Amino acid sequence: MISCSIGAASRAPERDWLNRMKPLYNIQELKAARLKTGHVHSRFGDLNRKSAVKMPAATGHKGYEEQPFSFVHLSVTGRCNARCSGCINGLSLSNGGLPDGRPAFDMLPERDGEAIRRLLPEMEEEEVVLCLYGGEPLLALDRIERLYEILPTRNGRRNVRFMIYTNGQLLDHALTKHRELMSRIWLFSVSIDGRTDQHNSIRIGTDLNKIWKNMELLKEIRRGPLLMWSTLREGQSLLDCFEEFVELYKDGLADHFFWHWVETKEAFHDFPRFLACYEEDLRRIMDTYTEALSQGKLFSIVHVNELILYLLTGRKRKTTGCGIEADRNFDIVGGNIYACADLPLSEPIGRIGEDGAPHFFPHDLSQFTAYKEDLGCTGCGVHNYCGGRCPVQALMSEAERLIQYCQLMRLHVGVVMDYLPRIKTLLEQNGIGFQSLYDNSAFFAQFTDVTP
Repeated sequence: MISCSIGAASRAPERDWLNRMKPLYNIQELKAARLKTGHVHSRFGDLNRKSAVKMPAATGHKGYEEQPFSFVHLSVTGRCNARCSGCINGLSLSNGGLPDGRPAFDMLPERDGEAIRRLLPEMEEEEVVLCLYGGEPLLALDRIERLYEILPTRNGRRNVRFMIYTNGQLLDHALTKHRELMSRIWLFSVSIDGRTDQHNSIRIGTDLNKIWKNMELLKEIRRGPLLMWSTLREGQSLLDCFEEFVELYKDGLADHFFWHWVETKEAFHDFPRFLACYEEDLRRIMDTYTEALSQGKLFSIVHVNELILYLLTGRKRKTTGCGIEADRNFDIVGGNIYACADLPLSEPIGRIGEDGAPHFFPHDLSQFTAYKEDLGCTGCGVHNYCGGRCPVQALMSEAERLIQYCQLMRLHVGVVMDYLPRIKTLLEQNGIGFQSLYDNSAFFAQFTDVTP
């Protein structure tokens, strides 16, 4: 055993911004890497083969109805206290700050609130979630309070819900000064990367023991669910993250769990070891999941439950995980509008005027997913679920890392598929239908990075 540690807004003159958004990977290196033998798995064979793992075809089952949301992501502040290893904000900023050379700054509630109000009528879905992130948004709670006062929770047919991404370190201060506001937040996403030793070694500006106490205080007033979000880096234990979630779940402090492979450009230092550790941890998680299901309990591992639904119904993802190419969601940072704020901040797709009016530049976001042709995504046996994964990783990664993630995704899907017959039987025995599995867990995948 291996030891594992939008249409109605005015348009500005066209810019040549997209031509500058070239992927980091070298296309020739990527093509060569696709042809090489990858990691040879004892069960699935060469994981670099697109057919190494193949999801089952559609079953013809009626399936389930999804409840899609429209999204506005608003960067509350670029400041953060966590100093996390491999922070995606650092990755983005290293590829360019704001267009005038300044770093990201705190949002302006009057300006940004007016922009969101004007964007809402153009959003596709009636349900809209305003996702507040940073940095650490709890460092600028006065601004969030003002935004909440300005922005109506109903705008015509649009119902607006507030979501906060936080590292949890400052929740006690937030509850002391803004208790009523915090009670109105619909969904909390708290970043926790394992139990105390592992978490504190990565998120060095935070302390998990304090976060636990803060979550206990939050439990007293929150009306909505809490999602524990783990970012998995090389050298971390996925099982350690899951075991932390189980403890939080038992105490009623967390309701849902999601993990995501960190976005970084360099190849894994020891990819075979990472794969072996990941598989060992994932199988132990799935053992725990199925054991709980045999007792009628559903662990809400949101992206695993979504994958199970895709496997059982033959559903196909119509876009990449985040749907960046659909051009229906907005990321607002420092008065600029982005297709995704994790992409270089020097390349907005629009700006917000001083009066709050959004102005868009002509853009074709389908070009953000051109990497899928380079990778040969549509011929891959797990594309129905993966969807091409994450454009950020594709555009900011070297070729070898991209190919490694394709292999990792095939392994991830293949492991879950091994448990599928048992899971299908247990779901039927416990009267848990597809719609219930979606409503109580997989529904929340859209409020994460969707795939791991």
